[in-house]
Amino acid sequence: MRNKSITIFFSLLVLCCFSALYGQSSTQPQIDKTAPFVVNPNPDPIINNIDTPIEEVFGSNANAFGPAGLRGRGNVFHCTTAKKLVEQRLYLNPTSAASFQFLVYEGSTFAGTYNLVSSVDVTGGPGEGWYSSGAMDYDLQAGMYYLIYPQWDVNANYYNLQSITPYPITCSFGELVGGVGWDWAPVYSVPAPATQTSVGLEGTGVAYYQTIVTDDLIPVELTSFTFNVKGNDVILNWRTATETNNNGFQVQRKTAGEWQTIGFINGSGTTTSPQEYSYTDTKLAAGTYTYRLNQVDFDGSSNASSELIIVVNKIADFSLEQNYPNPFNPTTLIGYSVSQRGNVSLLVYDLLGREVANLVNEVKEPGSYKVNFNASNLPSGVYTYRIQSGNFVQTKKMMLMK
Repeated sequence: MRNKSITIFFSLLVLCCFSALYGQSSTQPQIDKTAPFVVNPNPDPIINNIDTPIEEVFGSNANAFGPAGLRGRGNVFHCTTAKKLVEQRLYLNPTSAASFQFLVYEGSTFAGTYNLVSSVDVTGGPGEGWYSSGAMDYDLQAGMYYLIYPQWDVNANYYNLQSITPYPITCSFGELVGGVGWDWAPVYSVPAPATQTSVGLEGTGVAYYQTIVTDDLIPVELTSFTFNVKGNDVILNWRTATETNNNGFQVQRKTAGEWQTIGFINGSGTTTSPQEYSYTDTKLAAGTYTYRLNQVDFDGSSNASSELIIVVNKIADFSLEQNYPNPFNPTTLIGYSVSQRGNVSLLVYDLLGREVANLVNEVKEPGSYKVNFNASNLPSGVYTYRIQSGNFVQTKKMMLMK
């Protein structure tokens, strides 16, 4: 036997360091009495919105043998918190150059059929150390079971005899619920078999060390959330860089200290293309308003954005805006503002003073408004439009060119 010292470094933080004796013979395994079966059974949780992956090291207490000595090591996990699997590793000592497949199988139950959802082919060795899948990008879904393990095609002989830590073992995204069983290992091939069936999960005293690296699964990457105020209307605009299972956005406004949903904008499902959205909250009284977006997944889970605090100023006076566009054919917009509640009349006349359109004739609250004028039934020419509300009267000209 010879002493070996393994120091495991994690990003930003050294989680553990241990020294142990390891056997290098498949017939005479040595006992490692110092290395814990699970290095970090109680990992710190990932903090939301902090893009720092978490690394967790586990023992694998079952051996999956294929023909001609092919082996696989890993574990079965029950996912209770959706996360992104970004890497997996196994500590090995291949005796020669090896071909690895880092596999992920997904199933809806612990015992049953699992489907292959990710396969990464890697070559490496010989030599002792952590063998890695490299960068992965697979979303682990809450409620599902995952068989996560590599298999390889040469003699590795790196193991130690351990007592078995009772299942389940807590991890940041759920629980480790079993080791890879004897019936899991397929014949080494590319690609791996599309399905695997659990016939029984073997538990032995043999322990390899497996590292699972996960990151927060962000359903929607919100890149901006901005606003414009036009008169008494608040226009909310937002953009996303990517979306995953995005059902849509609840537009919420705080009233008397409580959030109320005032509208819903459909999302784009799953997309890696940038998306733009908008919502207009109209006819607001002067005052201060607080808004946020509550993004909702198809499974009902949600995530609230930061807040926007917006001031809507009181309309200082009556006004009539120049129509736009001008000249026009055949439609144009006419804007106006009223500073106090009252009846508003907005009429259109030809040059002979004859009324040709009645656009507004009703009581309006203080605010800014726009009305569409369609002159498709009128001949080309110059027209006037006149607003009256109380003592306020104003007239402007516009030109229809067909």
